Amino acid sequence: MAMILPIISAGVHLSCYRDSVVVQDDIHDYGPLMDKTPAVRVLLVNDKRTAQLAIHGCYQITGSLTNIVDQGQDLRRCAISISNGGINIGNKHYNHNELRIVSQQSGGIEVNSVRYRGEIRILQQLNDKLSVIEETDIESFIDGVLGSEMPQSWNEDALRAQAVTARTYAMYKKKIRRDDVYHLDMLELAYRGIANESGRLTQIVQDTKGIVMVYNWNIFPAYFHSTCGGHTEDVRHVFGKDSIPPLSGVACNYCSDSKHSSWSTDISKSAIEKKLQEANVYISNISTVMAVNPGAGNHGSRVEIASANGSKEMNANDFRLMIGPNNLLSTSFQAKNNGKSITFTGKGWGHGVGLCQYGAQSMAEKGFKWAEILKYYYPKIELVRVY
Repeated sequence: MAMILPIISAGVHLSCYRDSVVVQDDIHDYGPLMDKTPAVRVLLVNDKRTAQLAIHGCYQITGSLTNIVDQGQDLRRCAISISNGGINIGNKHYNHNELRIVSQQSGGIEVNSVRYRGEIRILQQLNDKLSVIEETDIESFIDGVLGSEMPQSWNEDALRAQAVTARTYAMYKKKIRRDDVYHLDMLELAYRGIANESGRLTQIVQDTKGIVMVYNWNIFPAYFHSTCGGHTEDVRHVFGKDSIPPLSGVACNYCSDSKHSSWSTDISKSAIEKKLQEANVYISNISTVMAVNPGAGNHGSRVEIASANGSKEMNANDFRLMIGPNNLLSTSFQAKNNGKSITFTGKGWGHGVGLCQYGAQSMAEKGFKWAEILKYYYPKIELVRVY
């Protein structure tokens, strides 16, 4: 049985609301099933010794028990760190294991030179390390994601499709955690706070507010990627998750104009070995790398690495991420041993599951509307507005 989770709460199925649904423009509108726009926590800094903080406008800092510990205006950029059982912000020490910072200025808190509009939390971790989390509403988060995932100049229907896809993925993460608020890693969705927002993108997000995709009236992980290279992949093949029709893969004849539809790159063996070692995979004297068990889109499910120490297999997408997703664009590749390096020749950019972004743009340019694009890449879905 597919691993799909209820969209409203544990054990609640959207079919319960079918009698009261309003269908308009291909969207099932359930009205305000949620009292307010859901919140999201985004992991900005994870387990680091230090980070940079600046605050614009009037601000307030509270401790873990919501008591006010400091307030002021316009904090110049300074380091945050952990010492003596507390948190340091610049030259001030706060004897708390968690601090919450809010600014009256929207987008007024800056972490590592990126500005965010929500509440910022600094949490003490083990070994004098810290994490930084932003808490904001999901629509503000999607606003920041949209301009980071797609060029702002792209067709409006492609951008709308991306907004609904990102919202669906984020809502799925909320329910899989079963929390009122949940964490997203910035590696899951491209996100740089308010840096890539614009009036046009904000309007697109607002026009699709509360709309998500469901299959069998349940939400699902709406994966997406840059370029599939001709056919999207089954989620079972790439991530080992139970396959459902929206994530089973479709032929894509729309992304051939992408500059990533075919590519070739040369990576030194020493660089590959170093990247693997950083991920605690120890291989030396690599001779060959081979993508094995290709799917419908020719993305390998596994990668086999032959070396002086024998042969080792691992998940292909894990291998791609270890090497670097901007170095090895996909697992749809052929590899050639060149002595001190390996030449990878492949197709597509990304894991290949779900929405193909360049394909969505091409479909939009050809006149397809955003709902049609989503129903093409995610077969048998329904579009619902839940708040």
